[in-house]
Amino acid sequence: MIKKVETTKTIITNIKLCDDCGIEIKIDMACSVAKCEICGKDLCDKCIGHEADTIGDYREVYCKKCWDIGEKYRYKINELENSIDDLYSEWHENCLK
Repeated sequence: MIKKVETTKTIITNIKLCDDCGIEIKIDMACSVAKCEICGKDLCDKCIGHEADTIGDYREVYCKKCWDIGEKYRYKINELENSIDDLYSEWHENCLK
């Protein structure tokens, strides 16, 4: 004998949401993942404050808030990097005399 039995199933689906605007982010490949490098927020393409040019599968992105806060720090970091480059050049020039 075959008896018809009705059952209900609860299906739970995990979705990823942008931590800034709340829209759904499609979960695809690693190259589509956008997570702020500093605060770790999951970001949609509209909420990315800055994306660095990178090679490979992983993106280097910053949310707008972290990118704006970092403006004065990035300027100082750039100045110090230039000073380091100058010191290396001076060192090499003195060695080659």
